[in-house]
Amino acid sequence: MQKWLWVVVAVLALAAGLRLSASFKSAPAEPVAALVYPTPRALTEFDLLDEQKQPVGLKDLQGHWTLVFVGYTHCPDICPMTMAKLAGMYQDLVKLTPDPLEIWFVSVDPKRDTPEQLAQYITYFKQAPIKARTADHKDLFPFIRQLGLMYAINEGKEERYTVDHSASIALLNPQGAVVAMFKPEMKPGAVPLINNQQFLADYPLVIAAASP
Repeated sequence: MQKWLWVVVAVLALAAGLRLSASFKSAPAEPVAALVYPTPRALTEFDLLDEQKQPVGLKDLQGHWTLVFVGYTHCPDICPMTMAKLAGMYQDLVKLTPDPLEIWFVSVDPKRDTPEQLAQYITYFKQAPIKARTADHKDLFPFIRQLGLMYAINEGKEERYTVDHSASIALLNPQGAVVAMFKPEMKPGAVPLINNQQFLADYPLVIAAASP
């Protein structure tokens, strides 16, 4: 009798284990280094300029996905390294995006980053058709804040000053609303940068979660 009891217990335990395993397998994968907003964050109208001195507003975010990175052309590390990473992944990201994809580099240093300077800067990243934007601080700061990003000018002597800014990358949907934020790796003593492999793993999960 005791032998049969142990057999029954073993069968029940096996069945429970199989059910638990199936539940784990059916659970959807979650992005590791990206935050997806439960509700898209719609933007209000904004006024920027592109590298050709043409106005850029809310309508320019319509009809395509947009990855937005905030920085400045005199940045010694985070900006050029992040833009190079995005440019290098661009073709892979396009294949994973259901609609067209644009990459925006938004300069938060309008004093030095003229449209001419921005036009030259984005030519360094030839793998992707990156678009540059900037504006005076009165227009720029509210736009950056809407994205959930930040920046601060560290005034220095003459033209030698730095700018603190977010290292995350915002993703906007084809309606022009912020749907996710890709976070950089934070390692002691290292520049905070996105991890290409993790970004490419997270990206389709984010797109799927943010798509209607």
